[in-house]
Amino acid sequence: MKHIKDNVLKRTLSELRRMDAAIQKFLSLETLPEPIACKPGCHYCCFNLPMVTPPEAMLIGHYLDRAFTRRQKQTLHQRSREINEKIADKQADEIFMMRHELPCLFLKESMCLIYTVRPAVCRACSSTRAAHCQLIFETKNHRARLPSYFQLREILETVHQRFIEFCRETGCQSDILKLTDAVEDYFRHPNPISAWCHGEIVFRFSYH
Repeated sequence: MKHIKDNVLKRTLSELRRMDAAIQKFLSLETLPEPIACKPGCHYCCFNLPMVTPPEAMLIGHYLDRAFTRRQKQTLHQRSREINEKIADKQADEIFMMRHELPCLFLKESMCLIYTVRPAVCRACSSTRAAHCQLIFETKNHRARLPSYFQLREILETVHQRFIEFCRETGCQSDILKLTDAVEDYFRHPNPISAWCHGEIVFRFSYH
């Protein structure tokens, strides 16, 4: 089972790195009219509820298990509860319109605590005008479009589809999950990766 577990984690990380390479290849094209403006500390897109696939959730949970202290995990648990209390009984469009109130679980001092294993959606999220992102956030005009490239969205959709196909091929749970719920469920289960590999339902909360 350790071999299967290691394979899941390595395959997930490899797919995310492959995604990074595809994004960098696209952004290096000389024909692009504008460069990406995102820089460390620019965090306006980090006020949101990231959606992840089970393989991504497993990778993040495994990273937290190894890199975070018990106190840090308790803090994450508390933040997760606070977020879920805010969005309880709300529809997806309502949640989207209040995203300025929902900092990512892993956002701290404008930086990502899990940057090396961050989800695919975070890797694809980018903008060509940081000032515009700030304006959207500060005015709470979340229906305004971020200035970005649709090709990055296509790369994200391709990666998510690969993860979902991998889950289905191996008979594992394939629901798309809210990151907050996925982390809660990962630590609620005594042996989440092995159970998931055996086809058990590890994540109770799926997003539709």
